[in-house]
Amino acid sequence: MRGARRNQQQGTTLVEVLVSLVLFAVAIVGLLRTLGTAMRDSGEIEYRTIAANLASARLGTMWIDRANLASYAEIDTELPDLPNGTRTVTVAGSVVSITINWQVPGSDSQRNYTTTATLAVNN
Repeated sequence: MRGARRNQQQGTTLVEVLVSLVLFAVAIVGLLRTLGTAMRDSGEIEYRTIAANLASARLGTMWIDRANLASYAEIDTELPDLPNGTRTVTVAGSVVSITINWQVPGSDSQRNYTTTATLAVNN
């Protein structure tokens, strides 16, 4: 009877090892996918930070020269700091709107960053 029981259990260790390997492989694939997403998102964050800095720098220049705000209006000026980057500045009285567009390499969609500020002239 003991010999029959031993024959029934042969191969169970192999099945357990195979199941463990499958679970391990699924975990590794999930980890790699998470790392890939994190890498992509870090590139997005970098470009958004550059766009915010460029917009802030333009606003700072305009703030210093508030008497000549209209002269800073521009449409689709190229920005070499961003891939396919352009800047559009609109001025309506003392309200300034800056929109920066760029396209992440390998992506079909265009990203943008927009900021609006009121730059009142001191009397």
